[in-house]
Amino acid sequence: MISSVIRLFTATCLLGVSTLMAPIQSVAQEEEVPPAIEYRQSVMSAIAANRALLTAVIDDEVPYRNHLLAHAVSLNRLAVLAADIFPAGSGGDASRAKDEIWEDVEEFKAGLTAFQDASSELLESVYTGDLTAIQDAIGSVGRTCGGCHRPFRKPAN
Repeated sequence: MISSVIRLFTATCLLGVSTLMAPIQSVAQEEEVPPAIEYRQSVMSAIAANRALLTAVIDDEVPYRNHLLAHAVSLNRLAVLAADIFPAGSGGDASRAKDEIWEDVEEFKAGLTAFQDASSELLESVYTGDLTAIQDAIGSVGRTCGGCHRPFRKPAN
């Protein structure tokens, strides 16, 4: 009788410990994102957020026309930062950046320059206050984003 109680107790303990260890093992198996890639992802998310905010304002989804300049300035500054956040060797499984970025550096730089130019034109159009020009400029920014993402960004998991 005592030996079956000890076996039951031992089995219960082992089951409890293995249940507690499962989440720890899965966390340990996840790949840690290097800080440089995490930073890049944050900059890219900020770019997407500012573009979305500009669109929401210009499409009258929200009544904050006085915020257009702030978002255009932010987008323009982030476009400048984008040139520095793709150092050689910063791809890998933790990143959506394709190896083609570093294999075809000139084409990638041309895409970044097009994005920077489009964001500058957007900023200039906001200063003029011409809503049609602002809408066109937001569209141009979006096209430069897609023009780079298609050849240089992996699909989302």
